[in-house]
Amino acid sequence: MFGFTLKNLRTRSSRRSEMSNATIDPQRPIGELAREVPSYTRVFEAAGIDYCCGGDASLAMACNQAGVNLDDVREELADVQTDDAQAIDWDDLAELIDDVVETHHQYLREELPALEGLVRKVARVHGENHPELEALQAVYLDLAPAMKEHIREEEEEVFPIIEKLDRGDSLSDAERRRLREVIEEMEADHEETAELLDLIAELTDGYTVPADACPSYESMVERLDALERDTHEHVHKENNVLFVEAETKLSDGVESRNS
Repeated sequence: MFGFTLKNLRTRSSRRSEMSNATIDPQRPIGELAREVPSYTRVFEAAGIDYCCGGDASLAMACNQAGVNLDDVREELADVQTDDAQAIDWDDLAELIDDVVETHHQYLREELPALEGLVRKVARVHGENHPELEALQAVYLDLAPAMKEHIREEEEEVFPIIEKLDRGDSLSDAERRRLREVIEEMEADHEETAELLDLIAELTDGYTVPADACPSYESMVERLDALERDTHEHVHKENNVLFVEAETKLSDGVESRNS
């Protein structure tokens, strides 16, 4: 799916990790694994495993869908360095929201318009020799405004309700219903974004720079690749952490405890 192979990640030291691959349950959801050990996302990326929108799938199922060997992936997960501890407190939803906005939303606000200009330029200059660039431009022009609208809706409607919930403030019945509805809408948007990014990956042959590419073409491919990788991490934080925790608090009636 992502144009990478597991061997890209094989940079093992001579010492084995204390964690054996036998300790990694193949029936655990991959989104849950990535939440507990953020470094695992590097393995999932390299293996072409969809850990963001497909985070509910078990490790075994995800490996099967990606066409990679389960034991190889478990070995890589056991070897991955986990000493770069997650700096964000997953239980503090306000802190996580700040991280999403400052890290991912700000990146999109700066990168999407700049990348649009680059995509248009490359399609104009190289379109005759690379007819797939016309389709690439069309897909990107669908993707960029959709992502801009998505982050606007999150910041103006979704995140304020989650922050209120996280503070322990009482939510009205309408707010509770709306939060559940809008989380479903955001997750559906994430699925659509993933489909568009898949198309871009196909149209660039897995983000491969052609032999006749100029520096602008090369930069476009590299930045589209980076956009997909950032989106995977972004969606993982929302689908598998933020929205899950918000749903749990709603179900537990957490916001009523301080009222």
